[in-house]
Amino acid sequence: MKLNFRTKLAYGIGGTADNTMYTMTSTFLLFFMTSVVGIRPATAGLIAALGSIWEVICGPIVAYLSDNTVSKWGKRKPYLVFSSIPVMLLTGLLFTPITVSYGVKVTYYLVCTLLFWQIFSSFFVPYMAWGSDLTDDYNERTTLRSYAYVFNQVGMGLGMVLPSLLSGILGWSMTAFIIGICAGGSLLFCALNIKDESKETVLFKIPKIELSIFTAIIKEYIQLIKLRPVRQIIGASLLYLIADTFFMSDRMYYFTYNLGISAQAITLILVITTVLGVALTPFVSKLCNKIDKKNVFVRGMALGGILLIVGRFVSVENIAWTYGLCLFYVIANTCYWQLMPSLLYDVCEVEELASGERHAGQVISLQALSESLSTAVGVQILGIILELSGFTDNAGAQCSTALTWISHSFSLIPGICMVLVALIIHKYPVNVEYFANVKKELEVRRKASK
Repeated sequence: MKLNFRTKLAYGIGGTADNTMYTMTSTFLLFFMTSVVGIRPATAGLIAALGSIWEVICGPIVAYLSDNTVSKWGKRKPYLVFSSIPVMLLTGLLFTPITVSYGVKVTYYLVCTLLFWQIFSSFFVPYMAWGSDLTDDYNERTTLRSYAYVFNQVGMGLGMVLPSLLSGILGWSMTAFIIGICAGGSLLFCALNIKDESKETVLFKIPKIELSIFTAIIKEYIQLIKLRPVRQIIGASLLYLIADTFFMSDRMYYFTYNLGISAQAITLILVITTVLGVALTPFVSKLCNKIDKKNVFVRGMALGGILLIVGRFVSVENIAWTYGLCLFYVIANTCYWQLMPSLLYDVCEVEELASGERHAGQVISLQALSESLSTAVGVQILGIILELSGFTDNAGAQCSTALTWISHSFSLIPGICMVLVALIIHKYPVNVEYFANVKKELEVRRKASK
């Protein structure tokens, strides 16, 4: 199932949305709530964690609904279209500073955070599952995700660079609304430029949300978790995304308090990080043409993790060395976001062979659930670490213990998690030969059932 250039490009552009929103919140939300709005670190960490937990609840429901949606536009497209406008609004509202009492302030950002992650899950799971629906070719999936990864990096640039570049000029609120418009617009472009082959005549029909849905979701999850490849890939996702949350959420603290660099210097580092990610994309794709994508993933993840660990013990805190640490992170990050979704798509056929049914949405939602849990765990632990280490919102008065743990959270902790991820995927059984055998068995079963 080869895809034409227009489909791959449109799907790739859709990847701008999730990484824009994910990167902006991962990099700036904790910093925004503590250093801009004045919420205590542990409380801010709890708000961010509750938002991620709420996505854990929403994701499986959206996955079930999109798997069972019937429409003339297909299963996934309507969710992208319907989410686009709320994405634009909620991104802006979440980063709008308000001057009210402390209790009202906490309530406002909690509600906005919950709504933000609810709308995020409403398009993220269908978008990811759509990639599995578009092609079942082992290598074409990697190509499709390479397009998505390039625009993931565009999204990362928007979510990472624009706030540090524009927040001082336009303010946090206006900057966030601009970023939200970019994210929502990319969803609309993706949805409207991919031709779905659905032959349904029903305009739009989704299952009713009843108690039986939750029972069905639990049964499907139990069925998935019984599969060893699913447990391995979800476990690896959990660990990597904890590492990613630590690195992304901590770096603003590291840049601001440990290095004491200006907003312009921070912007330059973030831009270069984004460019490095894009530059590595074709290199990773070419490697996957010569080496199985699983092995590329393992080697890149291990390399990035080991270099981050070594980098912490070198302990040189200056801008030049920070570029090196960011490069080490980008190596692992590129392998994860470019190749992990492709690896995950292949699990859909493994699950279909085992169960006799295809639940691509629930496979993706299980990974999204791990993403939400890891974000919740990572940001809550980081908030607690900051508070216990003596962090204050006074940029010029951080104690040595706080600075030490900010450094650990920027390099050592993410590096250890990345090495563990590489070890897990090294044991992951699905490679090109394994997948080919799965497809052959599925084809035999389908012919026998006709």
